[in-house]
Amino acid sequence: MINMQMPWYAKAVFVGGRPLVLVAALVMSVPGEIRMAEIAGWHGWVTWLMPVCVSAYAACAAVIATQRQLAKAPGRVTATIGAGVALALALSAQVVAHLLDRGYMTTSALLVAVVSSVPPLVVAHMLHMAAMPAEELTAWDRLREAEETASYLAGELAEALDLAGRQLVSKSRGIANEYDELAGIVDELAAEAAALVDEISEELAEAATVEPKPRHQRVQRKAVPLAVVKNTIAAMKASGEKVTGATLAERLGCSERSGYRYLGDLQAA
Repeated sequence: MINMQMPWYAKAVFVGGRPLVLVAALVMSVPGEIRMAEIAGWHGWVTWLMPVCVSAYAACAAVIATQRQLAKAPGRVTATIGAGVALALALSAQVVAHLLDRGYMTTSALLVAVVSSVPPLVVAHMLHMAAMPAEELTAWDRLREAEETASYLAGELAEALDLAGRQLVSKSRGIANEYDELAGIVDELAAEAAALVDEISEELAEAATVEPKPRHQRVQRKAVPLAVVKNTIAAMKASGEKVTGATLAERLGCSERSGYRYLGDLQAA
């Protein structure tokens, strides 16, 4: 192998970039795998274990397969197959989850059955790889390194899951506080409405006890005698004023309608 000298910044990216990218990819895979667990019928905190059964298992299987391949230890074939299946399962989980969320496909009995069978298959394969003995001491050493790497990744994943869980708890508490505030406002409005109803009831009760006042009766004007009407018309003619119902009503101090009626009564007489 050629020993290549790298600049310090390239070496820093080479050393620190790989675990950072791996952890970021694992964290981004968490929502889709949780969604697949919900589709299969799991609820609550159990759904958070699906990323461990898929992404974390794929990482572990890939590391174990690589170490056994280098050490030529037993079980390297099954480890390699398991790593490939785990990676395919992780990829399929992301694709299917996003297709379901975007409405491009719907769930089915086959999909539920496949997702439900993931944990038992992971348990069986992990136990199979753990039970295979190593032929050489170097295989144990490399396997130990792989376990340390897996433990580190598991710790990073646990921290990411813990952060996501705390964020969800904080949001749920905020929603609960807003609900309490709304409940308080509703109680205040209900109390004000009850007080308003009581006030209206008291006013209605007081109004019912008050004796109703009689309606204002219209004062009936007395009819103007016919003789007065004649004298008024004579005076109007003497002064040269035109005699109509309106002018007669103005002279007599009555309504225009009454003036026309008086004029008609006089002509009929």
